[in-house]
Formats: sequence, structure tokens, C-alpha cells
Amino acid sequence: MNARPLLPPVIATLLLLLAMQLAVGAWSRRLPYFHKLEAIRGAQNPNLLFVGNSLLDTRVDAPAIEAASSHGLHLVPLDSALGATEPPDQLLLFNYSTQCHPGMRMMVLGIYDFQLTAPNHPRLSDLTGNRVLAIDRRFPVSEIAAVYGFDRFEQAEFEAMRMLPVVAYRTNAWKYTELLRRKMGSMGMPVVASNSMGQVNDFAALEANSVEDFDAQARAFLANPTLNKSYESMFSQAQSTGMKIIVVVMPMSPSHRQTFYDRPLWSQYLSAVKALLQQRGIQVIDAGNWMPSQEDFVDHLHMSPSAARTFSFRLGWQLAGGS
Repeated sequence: MNARPLLPPVIATLLLLLAMQLAVGAWSRRLPYFHKLEAIRGAQNPNLLFVGNSLLDTRVDAPAIEAASSHGLHLVPLDSALGATEPPDQLLLFNYSTQCHPGMRMMVLGIYDFQLTAPNHPRLSDLTGNRVLAIDRRFPVSEIAAVYGFDRFEQAEFEAMRMLPVVAYRTNAWKYTELLRRKMGSMGMPVVASNSMGQVNDFAALEANSVEDFDAQARAFLANPTLNKSYESMFSQAQSTGMKIIVVVMPMSPSHRQTFYDRPLWSQYLSAVKALLQQRGIQVIDAGNWMPSQEDFVDHLHMSPSAARTFSFRLGWQLAGGS
């Protein structure tokens, strides 16, 4: 069989794949994780690092914090929090932030529910959406393997995925298809509640499925009081450089507090967490009830912009030494 007739289509296919790789690689610079890494790199002399997920992402009001701290310890915040991330991803962002800005004096970790103590279950297939930040070449493969606990086979898979951004960014591209599907599906239908991050109902999955499930998670920790491994590593690194660590239980909506936080097991859980952290010299600020009105939230978990300013000022006052 003559192979020459096959050569042109093979070359054309390879060129098409190369073009797709280059296009997707360039497009990735528009993704939220890339903007976050660039914001971290370009920050000017920060000394206060915020770590967390969407509860803090874009909800750290720097002017409010700086104003609140103007008569005490002057704070210049850097918000490394990124929505839809898990503790290993946040550890990567912490590492990158402290490498770019070794003069950090204080770290604030914003948590809710059992985020601080839930175990990690990292899988390579989970590195989608904002979690795809792990394939950014600013992070050495050895660091990724250590943070996510990848074995040699998973590390090899990861290196292959890093070489194929079309595969790595597949879910990010699918997002636009889903948005179009929703827009078309909503034609002629009642308006669905939404906010700047999407449909409000999408965030219901971030809450416990039931109060029974919530209580079960509390009991699991009380039976074996340990912290998440990624946060343990983060705390150890921060303390080794002299950073003060503050864990903030983030403000929750009245509906979330009434459903989950008013339960006796939450009080027991939080008391045990505070005791465990205090043994490590870590301060805990319980801001769960700082925002009393449902109007302070755009859904059950995320503060509105005005509430975020109020939260930032109050937190900044406390961090700077206010009463």
C-alpha cells in the first residue's frame, strides 16, 4: 500500500491539532485562575494574605481593610482566594503568593462548615474549572505531585495533560456551551434567580445535603479531631516564616445558620476546632453571625458587595488590633 496518499491528511490533522493547542493556550489567559495568578504576581508590597474559595474571592475589600487598620497595624491585603477550589489548590496559591511576596506578616484563612477538617480526595480528573490552575507552568511538576499526592503513574498522566491544554481546558470550554444551553432553555420560562456568579440554585450543592449529613460530618471530626492535610502544611509553612495565622469562620446567611449552625453538634464541633487550633497558636474569629440579614447575601453562602465591605472593615479593625 502506498503511504503517500495518507501523508497530506496526516499532516493536515497534526497542523490542526497544533493550531488548536496554540489557540487554547492563548485563550487560557482569559480564565479566572490566570488573572488570579497575575494579580498575585503584580501585588505591591502586601503583608496580609487571604486564602480561601468563592466566599472570599473578590470579597476582600482592600480599601475597607486599609482604612480600618489606619490607626493600628497597617495592613495591605492580597486576596489569593479563588472560587471553586479545594484545599490542595489553595495550598498552591498560598505557595505562589509567599514566593512572590516573602514579606507576608499575616495569613487569614476563610472557612465554612467542615472545610477546615474534611479530608482531601484528589484525583487527576478533578483538575477542571478553576482547579486547572495546577497545570500552569509556574508550578513545578514535583510541587504538584507533592501537593496532590500523585503517585508516579498519576504524575506521568499529569505531565501528559500539561502538554495537551486542549484536554486540560475541556470543561472550561464546555462552560460556554452550557451557558448557551441555559439561555436557550430559559426562553419563555419564569426568571430564575441569579447573581454575578451564576444561578443561585447552582450553589445549593455547596451546602450539606441534609441536617443528618451535617451532623454526621461533625461526629466524624469529634471522634478523630484532625485538620485537613493541605491546611496543616500551609499552617506549618506560615509559622516557620513567622506569619500570624487567623482562621475566620465566614459570615453565613440566616437561613444557613438556622438550618445548620444552630444545631448543638455545630457548637461542639466549633469548640473542638478552636481548641485544636489554639494548641497550635492559631487564632479563630467566628464571623458566622456578623451579617444578620438575608439581604446581605446573594445566595445562602456568598455576601453581597456591600456586606463584603462591612465584613472587610470589621475584620480589618480586629486584625489591626482593634477591640
